[in-house]
Amino acid sequence: MSTRERRSILSTPIWFFMVIVFITQLDGGAVPTMLPSITRTFGLTTMGSSWVVGLYTLGLVVGTPITSNLSDAHGTRKVFLWELAFWFLGCLMTAVSPNYAIMLLGRFIQSLGDSGIMVLSMNVLLQRARRNNQGRKVSTVGIIAGLSAMVSPVLSGMLLGITHGWRAYYFMMLPFLTILFILAWFMMGDSQTDRDWKTDYLGLGSFSIALALLMVAITFLQYGTTYLALIIGCLLVAVVAGAVFLVHERNLGDAKDTMPFLPIRLLKLPSYGLTLLLGTLGGMFFSLFVYIPTYVHSVFGLPVRSAGMVMVGVGLGSVVGSWLGGLLVDKFGYRTTLVFSSSLIGLMALVITLTLHNLQIFMVLSFLMGVGMGSMMSSPLQVIAGRLAGPENRMQAIGGLSACKKIGTTIAPLLFASAIELGKVGGQAGLTSYRNMFLVVIVIALVNIGLTYCIPFSQKEVADD
Repeated sequence: MSTRERRSILSTPIWFFMVIVFITQLDGGAVPTMLPSITRTFGLTTMGSSWVVGLYTLGLVVGTPITSNLSDAHGTRKVFLWELAFWFLGCLMTAVSPNYAIMLLGRFIQSLGDSGIMVLSMNVLLQRARRNNQGRKVSTVGIIAGLSAMVSPVLSGMLLGITHGWRAYYFMMLPFLTILFILAWFMMGDSQTDRDWKTDYLGLGSFSIALALLMVAITFLQYGTTYLALIIGCLLVAVVAGAVFLVHERNLGDAKDTMPFLPIRLLKLPSYGLTLLLGTLGGMFFSLFVYIPTYVHSVFGLPVRSAGMVMVGVGLGSVVGSWLGGLLVDKFGYRTTLVFSSSLIGLMALVITLTLHNLQIFMVLSFLMGVGMGSMMSSPLQVIAGRLAGPENRMQAIGGLSACKKIGTTIAPLLFASAIELGKVGGQAGLTSYRNMFLVVIVIALVNIGLTYCIPFSQKEVADD
């Protein structure tokens, strides 16, 4: 990014980025509410319904590091505008989709537009913050995302009640996205970089193929051996594409006119590798909440919609945790913050396993678990990645971390579903099943704490901005 563009981006009001984050993050909470209606519209099977969410996640995983790389090479403003344009096109296609295939394509294009919004916003906030204030600045994004997640089920539910159709939500988004695009065009100034970088198309393509096929293989693993040939084929091609990517990026390290897709310098740092692993484990925590409405419905007999309202407490906890995480990072450092948040998650999971029969206690404990997750995922890992990379590679570093979080979100359902299955009695999931699930959470929390103490930070590795 050129000095001129950096000044232009830094002069853009923070509220503008927060509004964009709020609008684009509404989708995550809205789709689960609308999914039954979407399923009825297209007559979907269980697998078909899962791809409404799964394909969006796949687009986020693949698109996030790509967006980060293109932003460093071609300028933040230009990429930001393309992100909003993709979001608009994806929403429009989804809203008017005459069939399931067009709807999925619209969802995928929409996910590409969403893939870089969070990372771009975090990067801008890191640039604007003093070193001792970075945690609180970055946590603002987590707070806004948490508020969006709380509002979206209510908003989409109201629209469903009024219009009796899910398309109204996407039509509603179109004017907001148009206004945001116009504001971005005029408020973000010029988009110039210091050099005319060539795009690393081979690195971009091989990485995308490897990651996309890995995600597809993980997704189909949920269906056992039914798709074994497809799973093996995806994994083999993913390994080949990954090998091509690593060899190419290593050879590109000394290139003067092409920016590597992912800087090998970062990948060689043990501290960055462990940070990516922590991000993956953090993504696993978030997948836990997919099963909470089912648990409340199965054990306490609440209607599905009422069971989903339990998630409001979790969302509120994540908002509080995001603020707390930023404060802790600035006051006590990221290692202390990560240990605190992982310990809180693990402790709450332990108490939940002992009190699964009590809904009131569970609601309090799930709120506190949300605090732990918010404090872990809002700022410490982003600050670590940003400082390790320095200003020149910060977007790529945060983009890689964000992709790992999404990978963890995809992997975790396999673990939780297996734990639930092992505890079934007579084919029915009961307290034992869900106790097993929370025991898995305890193990992940303990691994998190151990890895946090293993991160070998040094003054040389933690770059100053």
